[in-house]
Amino acid sequence: MGRIGRAGHAFAWYTTAHYGAIGIGPFLGGLVAQLWGYRAAFVGSAVGIAIALVVGVAMPMRTAAQASPRSGATFADIRSNASVWAGWIVALGGLLTQGVVFTFFPLLGHERGLTPAAIGLVFLVLGLANTIARFPAGWLVDRTGRSTPYAIGGVLVASVATALLPHVGGQATLLALVAVFGAVSGTAGVAIGVALAASTTPAARGLVMGGYSTSLYLGLALGSFGLGPVITYQGYAMGFAAGAAAGVLGAIVAALLWATGGAPHSGDP
Repeated sequence: MGRIGRAGHAFAWYTTAHYGAIGIGPFLGGLVAQLWGYRAAFVGSAVGIAIALVVGVAMPMRTAAQASPRSGATFADIRSNASVWAGWIVALGGLLTQGVVFTFFPLLGHERGLTPAAIGLVFLVLGLANTIARFPAGWLVDRTGRSTPYAIGGVLVASVATALLPHVGGQATLLALVAVFGAVSGTAGVAIGVALAASTTPAARGLVMGGYSTSLYLGLALGSFGLGPVITYQGYAMGFAAGAAAGVLGAIVAALLWATGGAPHSGDP
């Protein structure tokens, strides 16, 4: 439990840093772009990345004193595991909605007259809500011993929020909606990670979590690439609705797989 607990703690901090940067980066970039132009915003981003790399290289890396030997797992060991496929599918569906929002909302906001700073504020609220929600979400999953309801519910609510985004008017309503979107997406992300970790043996856990990361970024890519033509020819409302429908479909398929394959519990080894 000690090693797994430390790994989970480190993964939680990793995702917190990841989504915190997603929230703060667009906000600061929008301010810089509005004050000094887009060139300054991109140069500032490059400088920030360089500083982070230097700090990362300079920090000492601690490794385990003795690495216990583990038998290597292959895809054949998990390909018939319904719970693993459920986690991957719901992760793909959830991140597909985020791919739509992250890629096309700035264009939608610009078309509606939002300034770069206002668009950055939207993503600041989204990113902070996503980040802050992860700590109580982890506590709730551990407290209840169940993760799948929060994974499915989070993706479903995020899908509804995605479909509503092109229709909301007013800054306060928009910020409230993206805060909900960010919070439920963060909750779902924690729950999916816990469900996947509990769905397999320690020997295959790295392979399963690698597939989880692949599902996340594949969902982002599909949301950006696949919905572009829809928005071009059918408009933002149809494109965001299509992305929401994909998220709902992923949640339904995952729920069916968890129901037939056995839903994992956060207390499972």
